[in-house]
Amino acid sequence: MQEIHTSQTGEDARVSRRKFFTIAAAGYAATLPAVAIAKVSGRVGRLPQSLESQYQECAARLREILTQMHPNVSKVHLNLNKRDDGSFRFCVQGDVTFQPFQGDGIYIVSIDGWPSEYLVREKRIITLSGRDLGYSHYYGQARAEDGGWDDHERFVSNFVSKVGEVPA
Repeated sequence: MQEIHTSQTGEDARVSRRKFFTIAAAGYAATLPAVAIAKVSGRVGRLPQSLESQYQECAARLREILTQMHPNVSKVHLNLNKRDDGSFRFCVQGDVTFQPFQGDGIYIVSIDGWPSEYLVREKRIITLSGRDLGYSHYYGQARAEDGGWDDHERFVSNFVSKVGEVPA
């Protein structure tokens, strides 16, 4: 018959049934994946997330904050461009909804985010054969320093508001 060798550190090396099950349960629990424990405990949100999911959460929160800071913004664009050399560029832009054209007159027009006063006129787009294509282009003269209008006309499109009629 084979002898069982046990180390004895005290009077007796016996383990109670309760202690044995406690040790066994602890060993089993240590082998469970962290996800299973988190699901049971309801702490799934505390698990490490992938970098992509962290970025998505951050981007969504940034959109919320910027929308609250700028209530006139209708859409917030976030763009992350990864480059071949390992660098990146992160751009944020908030767009407002501009007003429709309301007839020739004086408008506040947004040019690259800078509001300026323009005297705007509509020009219908018509082919050489005389067929109206159904849309227009808008041209404006900027307010000059002397209070008049510049001689140069430019294409304009972002109408913030109409502030006056065509001067007589």
